[in-house]
Amino acid sequence: MEVKTANLTIKTDAHGHLTDRSDWNREVAQVLAANDGIELTPQHWQLIETVQNIYDATGDTPPMRLLIKLLRQKLDPEIDSRYLYRLYPDGPVRFASKHAGLPKPKHCM
Repeated sequence: MEVKTANLTIKTDAHGHLTDRSDWNREVAQVLAANDGIELTPQHWQLIETVQNIYDATGDTPPMRLLIKLLRQKLDPEIDSRYLYRLYPDGPVRFASKHAGLPKPKHCM
């Protein structure tokens, strides 16, 4: 599959995740999100950056519990799964990973 931005065409896998993370930038993230019917807000960007940081540190996308724990430490102790589902109703970890330019999480269907 392919995603088209104003300047280039980027290859994705069957689930819409980038096949090459080095193709990622904020414009690509916005195109991926728009294709999913989501307009990225500052809260989405915080989540995307956190998912990228976890991936860079561990080599894997985070499970929901770890993501919530780190977001609570970094941003707000009141963050919970409902907060994440308000940002990404169809799967916070999967879509945040997708928009972050990361592979589909192994633990997501």
